[in-house]
Amino acid sequence: MSGTAKQCGASAQVMGSLNWGMREGAYSKGRLTPLEHLKLVGNLVRTQLVELGDGVKDRMGLLAPVSSELEALLPANTALVRDSLDFAVETHDTRLLHHSWRTYLFGVLLGEYAGVPFDRDLLFSAAILHDSGLINNREIHVHECCFAISGAEVACHHLSACGHDSDTVHKVGDAIALHLNAYVSARAHGGEAYLVNRGAMCDLFGAGHRRLAKSSVDEIMQKHPREGVIEALEFETADHMKGTRPYVLTKLTGGKTPKTAFDIYGV
Repeated sequence: MSGTAKQCGASAQVMGSLNWGMREGAYSKGRLTPLEHLKLVGNLVRTQLVELGDGVKDRMGLLAPVSSELEALLPANTALVRDSLDFAVETHDTRLLHHSWRTYLFGVLLGEYAGVPFDRDLLFSAAILHDSGLINNREIHVHECCFAISGAEVACHHLSACGHDSDTVHKVGDAIALHLNAYVSARAHGGEAYLVNRGAMCDLFGAGHRRLAKSSVDEIMQKHPREGVIEALEFETADHMKGTRPYVLTKLTGGKTPKTAFDIYGV
């Protein structure tokens, strides 16, 4: 990993951070220790339990799904937003770009539902760039490194080259690197990192979908079609480095496309 990644990595050696991804030796390039493997599985179980709880609340009429016009969810036209979106448009497959947009939009809605404070520009930057490890013509392939780590470094390089300050690059880079943790604490890592994870988990696995009004989901899916998302994410085809988070997560699903409430919109 380069000096840029070192500058924008979190100071703590927590699972999923950029500094964590720069470890050397047997657990380099995003490989999990046995304890971290258990933590990842525990995070996934936690997400599933929350989803089961939402199902119970929904049946009891205790959920109040959040709704918003698509226009009201968009970020401001700032330099960070423009630089992030321009890079994503240039490098991402169209289907991957739509997934990144949905990650952001679902993240904003889920943040409003949970009352989690976040910076919309930072969330957009991290969400639109969160799969930069899967871009066209990538230099580091998924069998060589956890793609959340390599993608975070790509994003850090780009934003640094655009002149963004180190604190901004730090927050965006770590939100991207952390997003494969299955669950990310808003208290420990900030609202932006929490919501990139929630938005991505919502789009791929349907986690939290009951918290979103159908009218809002319909509008998002119409603007950013879901068709082809599994192929774009290489969910069934990627040869992920053994022992990394994407390797473990895909193995837990049997390497097959997860069934979700969003499948009616395409897979």
